[in-house]
Amino acid sequence: MRAVRVYKYRWVVLLALMLVSIASQIQWLALAPISRAAAAFYKNQIPSDSLVNPDLLTLIHLVVFVFLSIPASYVIDRFDLKVSLRAGALCIAVFSLVKGFGAQNFWLVVLAQIGLAIAHPVILNSVTAVTARWFPLRERGFAAGLVSLGQYLGIFLIMIISPQAVSSNPRAGDYGQGTANLLFWYGMVTAAVALISIVLFKEKPPTPASIEPYQPVDFLQSFKTLMHKKHMRGFTLIFGFLWSMFNVFISKIDGITALIGVENSNGILGVVLLIGGMAGSVVLPAFSDYFRKRKLFFFISICGVFLCFLIFAFSPNLIDLSRHAILALINAGLLGFFFMSAIPLGFQYAAELSYPVPEASSQGVLLQNGHFFAVLVLLCMNIGGGKYLENVLVTSVTLLFAAILGVLFLKESPIIVTEDERLREAIDKEIVHNQ
Repeated sequence: MRAVRVYKYRWVVLLALMLVSIASQIQWLALAPISRAAAAFYKNQIPSDSLVNPDLLTLIHLVVFVFLSIPASYVIDRFDLKVSLRAGALCIAVFSLVKGFGAQNFWLVVLAQIGLAIAHPVILNSVTAVTARWFPLRERGFAAGLVSLGQYLGIFLIMIISPQAVSSNPRAGDYGQGTANLLFWYGMVTAAVALISIVLFKEKPPTPASIEPYQPVDFLQSFKTLMHKKHMRGFTLIFGFLWSMFNVFISKIDGITALIGVENSNGILGVVLLIGGMAGSVVLPAFSDYFRKRKLFFFISICGVFLCFLIFAFSPNLIDLSRHAILALINAGLLGFFFMSAIPLGFQYAAELSYPVPEASSQGVLLQNGHFFAVLVLLCMNIGGGKYLENVLVTSVTLLFAAILGVLFLKESPIIVTEDERLREAIDKEIVHNQ
């Protein structure tokens, strides 16, 4: 047994990370639920039927993450964590203000979005380092979960606030008005939050929080090790595509709302999807732990995603969901339920398939692939101003079916235990004293 001392300030550091994560999420998807209204606002500045439209702002974040995720992890490990986080938060503060004050100019908004996207992987990739340096083993999963909750909270807020702040009725004479004002206030609030985070960040506690010190992960080496595991190679492709579909659906939520015949950019589909997701992120993973079945419940999740996508993709030809709004909302809630149950299940399944490779490595590979696939899908969806969105959705349904078949060939987790159980031996060696 070894005693470790933990400090109350760890919760302040975690709060700072949560706040800046929420700010980054808000700036990433600010116009996603109202992209049609925003396109009407900027119609004189952007060419019609092209890749250049408000959806470009969400695409920028995904593209930058693909290219800068590994360099961001290197910066975090090479320099002080405090320096990296403060630099990321400062970047968010500065470019949030640039985006807010320059909201009337679409190209200035795009420039600011690139700056915001550069900070995104620094913030996202810092979670493991923060929890490992400040928290004992028994609290790390909970701490990481709170940061994830903050990210989803940021998405939830924009799904509610953005449609309320902008005129989203295409029949109204002021259609799209309020977009610049929305970006201005988003900029002011997120800049303030980022600056507060800068003040709160600290490098590490006076004494180590765990008997297992933080070890930087070599992404390239971990990737080579993971790819030598047969079933992990297949799962990486399957989960990467599934994760990309979640990013795509959130990013194109207004376009999908239009596809099913809903005129107003009211964001209600996104709200219901996230509410369903909150339930899904708890229920199926809990069943997976109880029955000791990762593959089965991941298979159930991906089948649910497939069926819900099938309805959205073919609804224009099968049923007018705009006349049956309750069916669209139920389908969105179920999609969120299965999506956000598959994500934590997939992370845990991958960690067990790749054991003893560090969990941070397997998650990093999954996130990298997910963002890469999302970039490809969003590019196809945005071609011609979104005229091929339905075709891409139909193609995605086909690929999701292929992913379902792929899961059948995966093996069950060789160490079907929960993360807490895997670490119990190490946890039992720690005696934690609060300071």
